[in-house]
Amino acid sequence: MTTDEQLPMVAIPSMNDTHLEEMLIINRLDTAIANSDVARISKLLDELLEHTTVHFTNENNLMEKGAYPDYAQHKSEHDRHIQELTSLVGYFERTQEPKAIYAYSKGNLTPWRIHHIQTMDTAMALYLTQV
Repeated sequence: MTTDEQLPMVAIPSMNDTHLEEMLIINRLDTAIANSDVARISKLLDELLEHTTVHFTNENNLMEKGAYPDYAQHKSEHDRHIQELTSLVGYFERTQEPKAIYAYSKGNLTPWRIHHIQTMDTAMALYLTQV
């Protein structure tokens, strides 16, 4: 995220904490990429994948528990994103190409996360705080 961007907030504080943790990992990843630190990039990609997997599992459980009506659509977006991240980690393990990870981070990863929070997560959190 650039300094003029702000992380959107949702109605469930623990979700905001998780989103912030992930953006901090992404910011550290971007720094490692800028420094061409291949070992650190690899470590941070693994950390991001692990954190995101736990994050999405927790959100999926919240949606299931709260009988969220758009659960299937929201979960499928989580599943798609985890597959994408898994592919990215595999790609980096094979190529060790920081520029490709940077392009993905700036062109897809950060914009997707912000959009997902602003749309799907905001709607889900609001619903769950009202049931």
